[in-house]
Amino acid sequence: MSNISNLLKENYDLKNELESMVIRVKENEAKHNGFKVIQFSLLLSDNLDEISSKPIRYIEEIFDIERALLFIRKDCLAVAQNYDSAGSRVQVLESDAFTYTFLDDEVRSGTDKSVIHKDFQVMPQNEEYSYVLVPITDNGRIVAALGFYSSNKNRFTKEYNFDFVEEFALIASIALKKLDNAFLLEMQANTDYLTGLPNKFIFDLTGTSSFHEYKHNGRSFSFFMFDLNNYKYINDKLGHLAGDNILKTIARNMRSQIGDYDILGRFGGDEFYLFSVETDKEKLKEMVKNLIKTVEETSYEENKDLKFGFCGGVVIVDKDEYMSFEEIVRMADSRLYDAKSKIKKENGLSLESKVMGLDDDN
Repeated sequence: MSNISNLLKENYDLKNELESMVIRVKENEAKHNGFKVIQFSLLLSDNLDEISSKPIRYIEEIFDIERALLFIRKDCLAVAQNYDSAGSRVQVLESDAFTYTFLDDEVRSGTDKSVIHKDFQVMPQNEEYSYVLVPITDNGRIVAALGFYSSNKNRFTKEYNFDFVEEFALIASIALKKLDNAFLLEMQANTDYLTGLPNKFIFDLTGTSSFHEYKHNGRSFSFFMFDLNNYKYINDKLGHLAGDNILKTIARNMRSQIGDYDILGRFGGDEFYLFSVETDKEKLKEMVKNLIKTVEETSYEENKDLKFGFCGGVVIVDKDEYMSFEEIVRMADSRLYDAKSKIKKENGLSLESKVMGLDDDN
C-alpha cells in the first residue's frame, strides 16, 4: 500500500512540476513577445511623451513591476532641454545625479538605497523594494538610464539576470539618438542660424495658425514688424562680423522682455517680427517701452558711441476686419515705414525709436 502511496505522491509532484514548467514557459513566451513589443514601440516613438506612454508603461505591465522610468541627462540631449517631465515616466535630471550614481557604466541593483543618488530613489522612502538602474551610453558617455523598481525586494538582486534590461538600454540608446537627431534637424530648419530666434518658416507657420484661430475661434493676437535703426551704417563702419554680433546681442536682449507665450523671430537682415497673445493697448505700450529701453541701452564694447534703436508697426487683431494674414503683415509693414519717416534724424542717422499702431492717431 505504501508503494502505491509513494507512486501517487510522485505522480502528483511530477504533475505539479510539469504544470509549473508549462506556466514558466508561457510566462517566458509572453515576456519574449512583450520584449519585442517594447523594442518596436521604443524605436517607433516620435517624441518623449510617446516613450513615456507606450514602451516604458508596457515594461511595467509585462514584467509586473511597480515603476519603470527612463532618466535623461539634461545636458546631453537637446530633445530633453525643455521637456516637462512632471508626472511622466521619462524624467529629466541634472548631470550630478548621474555623476553620483554611475561612477562607471556598470549596472546598479539591489535594495541598498545609499549607493544611488536621491534623484533615482522614486519609490516611497518607507517602502522596501529592489531596483535595477542600467546606464544608457552614447560614444562612451552616459546620456540616460533605465530604472526598474519592484516591491519584491528579492526581485533585482546580484543573482538576477540583467541581460534583458541591458538589451532594453541598447534599444533605448538608438531610439534616443534618433529622436535627438530629428529634434536638432527640426531646430535647424526652424531657427535663424545667427540669432537663434525662430526664422521665416516659423513666421509663416505661426501667422497662418494664429489667423486661423482668430477667424474660427475668436482668439485675438497682436503682430509686430520692426527693424533696427542705422544697421547699414553699422555694417559699413564696423564690418559685417561686428554687425552680426550686435544683432545677436540685441536679439537676446529683446527676447528677455517678452512673455513666455510670445514668439519673437528674425524675418531677415535687421528686420524682426513678434506674435503676442497680449491685446490690451496699455500693456502692449509697456512691452514696447521695455523693448525700446533694452535695445537703446545695448552697448558695443569696440565703439561705445554707437546708439541703437528700432522702428516698428503693430496690428492688434481683435476685430473681424481682416481678410488674411497677408493683409495684417502689409498693415504692420506700412506702419513700420510710417514710423521710420517720422523719427528725428541727423546726418542720415536715426536718433530715436518709434512704434506706430498703438495710439489712436496711427
